[in-house]
Amino acid sequence: MSHLFEEKQKFTQWWVWSLLLLPIIITASFSLPPNSGPGVIIALAIPLLFYFFELRVQVNEQGLNYQFFPIHFRSYRIKKSDIEKIEALKYKPLGDYGGWGIRYGFKGKCYNVKGDLGVKVFLKNGSYILFGSQRHKELEKSLQKIIEQ
Repeated sequence: MSHLFEEKQKFTQWWVWSLLLLPIIITASFSLPPNSGPGVIIALAIPLLFYFFELRVQVNEQGLNYQFFPIHFRSYRIKKSDIEKIEALKYKPLGDYGGWGIRYGFKGKCYNVKGDLGVKVFLKNGSYILFGSQRHKELEKSLQKIIEQ
């Protein structure tokens, strides 16, 4: 099955990695007490986890597939028949959703990794999901194409 749109995004912002690596740098700068093993493991595990985080979004003739790996071990699908409308937009990740990642807030559900551009997918059940995208206009266009078929 061919994809009309496919995008994979990772956390690549310098400030995210600075915050994640700071505890490791601080820990390595000081002599470690004998009982610090769990703290060191956690300080190493969190950046490693962030390294593997990836938002995967695909659009094909059936609908929109998304996965926030490794939180989701499989891809989820929004069927084209469930989509009411779509809107490419600029949003405020911190103000509207409280940050990046898988977000649940007063403004709905959001999957984002970086930036402030995305596509809001309004569903026929009255809810919506915002997908952050570095190519939000292309994503909007491919979704519009399938819902008009």
